[in-house]
Formats: sequence, C-alpha cells, structure tokens
Amino acid sequence: MATTPVRFGISVGGFSGEVPGRQSLIELARKAEGLGFDSVQVGDHIQWHAPILEATALMATFAAVTERVRIASDVIILPLRDPVLIAKTIASLDVLSGGRVIFGIGVGGDHPSDFAAMRIPMKERGARANESLEIVKGLWANERFSYEGKHFGIRDVAIAPRPLQPSIPIWVGGTSEMALRRAARYGDGWIAAFSSVGKFARLSSDLRALLQEAGRAVEGFTLGGALWNGGAGGIVRRASSGLCRGRSGLHRAGAGYGSAGLATPARRLRGDHGASSPANRRPMMGYEIDLRD
Repeated sequence: MATTPVRFGISVGGFSGEVPGRQSLIELARKAEGLGFDSVQVGDHIQWHAPILEATALMATFAAVTERVRIASDVIILPLRDPVLIAKTIASLDVLSGGRVIFGIGVGGDHPSDFAAMRIPMKERGARANESLEIVKGLWANERFSYEGKHFGIRDVAIAPRPLQPSIPIWVGGTSEMALRRAARYGDGWIAAFSSVGKFARLSSDLRALLQEAGRAVEGFTLGGALWNGGAGGIVRRASSGLCRGRSGLHRAGAGYGSAGLATPARRLRGDHGASSPANRRPMMGYEIDLRD
C-alpha cells in the first residue's frame, strides 16, 4: 500500500547564545517555506536555562511572513496558561494565519522553575491541562461556553472570532501513560519527544489501543516527536515499511541530517544563514506520522 509523502518541519526552541533578531527569524521562516518545508514550529518555556522567545509571539511572527507553511506550537506548556486567554490567542492566530495553526500542548514538569515563576503547583499540572483542554475545545466549538471544574470555572464566555479552521488540530505531547490517555481523549495527534525507535513503536501501539478503547478512529490521528541529529532514519524506515503508514515529517533543521533525507535542505539553510548564525544555532527536529490501518 502506498504511503503519503514524508513531511518536514523546522522547530525553533531556546538559544545557546545570542537571541536572533527579527530579520533573522523572518528569513528562516521564509527560507523554510521556500524550500518546501511543511511546518515551522516553536517550543515553549517561561523561565528556562537558556533564552527563549514567548511561543505565541513567535508563532505570530512566522504567520505574518509566510503564506503556506503550517504554524505549530511544539509544545505550549498548557498548565502555565489561562485557558480562556490561550483559547482566544490561538483562535486569533488561526484567523490571522489563514487557518494554518496546529496547537501542540504538553504539561511540562522537566523544568520546575517554569511553574515557580507562574506560581502554579507542579502536582496540579495534569489536572489543569485536562480542564484547560475542555475549556479551549468548548470555546472553539461553541458561540458561548460554560464550564465548572476543580481549577477553572467560566460562565457564558464567548471568544469572537472563533478559529478559521473547523477544528484546529491539537497535538498532545508526552510519553507517560497519562499523556497517552490525554492524547486519546482530547487530541488529534501525539508528540513523543526524544523517543528511541523501539519506545516510539511501543507507545504508538499503546496509543492505538487507547484510541480504539475510546471509540475514536485511528485513521488520521497524527504521531509526532522530536529527535536529535541523525536519529530519524529508523523511524522513517519503519514508517515506510508499513509499521506506521502515513506521513512522516522531521523538524529541527540546520545540523546536517543524512539518514532521513534532511541533508540537502539542512545544508542549504546553513549555507544561506551561516553555520554560526543565531537563527540557525539551536535547531530542533521531529517527525509526524498519520496512523493508518
């Protein structure tokens, strides 16, 4: 059975040195689109060990200077955000981008300083994320929406305009059992950060079972993840061999990948920006695979 084409994306996270200026980031997004990449994606932290730009501001910058490429968060740490405000922000980004937004979310926890800065108890992050997803999805789908939970309560709230897309894709990040269950319940996709080929295969199989348990269609559900240099080949080979048929894309450009077909565009980006250019200094990679029967 034929598979859909491999899809590529570039993700911008933290910066090991000087934070790139506006023009460098604009050039990176435009070059990525011009080279045929399918998405530009942004990471998220509030108080991290390296400088990092606020995720939705960077998404807006990329949306404003591109026309075709998808604009994704990979991933926004949802418990750190007010659910009504993030629903409004992402909906506005979708309208302004012409319906190109992908909303990737996670619960964080690997950097407790994020939660300390935002005065959010880390132990509540999973429950807060679940309630936030209920609110975000409800506000996007309804003219007015009310919700009452343990952490959040809203009554008769409307955000206008609502998203341009009938349903903004939601990708849920994480590799724990709770993350998989969250993806199966709320998501249109799942992101497994830095997983080995074996772990990715095992978790994707677990997720397939959870989707079926929830009565949700497996077909069309996106798998994704972040990879370091050279780690993509095995997953793409598994995808092409039929284990996970569908589309696969890799994001994090600029460090020279031979194994998964990224070598040419990565070299071309380095050639245009320079190996030491701030816009190319902290590249990120990942992939996405559509589950098919």
